[in-house]
Amino acid sequence: MDRDISDYIYSKLASFSGSRRVIFELLESDGIENYSSVYAFIEKVKEYGCQIAIDDFGSGYSNFIHLLRLKVGMIKIDGSLIRDLDSDENAQMMVKTIVEFSNKLDILTIAEFVHSDSINKIVKELGVHYSQGYFIGHPKKELVQIC
Repeated sequence: MDRDISDYIYSKLASFSGSRRVIFELLESDGIENYSSVYAFIEKVKEYGCQIAIDDFGSGYSNFIHLLRLKVGMIKIDGSLIRDLDSDENAQMMVKTIVEFSNKLDILTIAEFVHSDSINKIVKELGVHYSQGYFIGHPKKELVQIC
């Protein structure tokens, strides 16, 4: 919404050869009052090859309208649904539904909080495209400079 910040981001992306590796994440819980401004930003960064993801999907009042209006390319399924997949049938059913819905819209899915081999196996069985969490790897203190 801030024009100066948007212009700064656009200028950095214009001078960065790796912009196809940049993913902007929108929190699922964020209220979006001005879709036209957010949509304009999304369309502009997509011109640079960037991707858009909805983060923490399923953690609050999941708003499927975000998926339709913002034309995101990824959904990061919240860790609160993933962490107990090996013991919670309802969570499995919800994740399966999110994956099936996302597949119909050609949206990639990412499971957050994949912390064990059993969770990793279930995530794969449910058809989630990508995973992140301690089972995959611990965070590293690396910075990537885009200027």
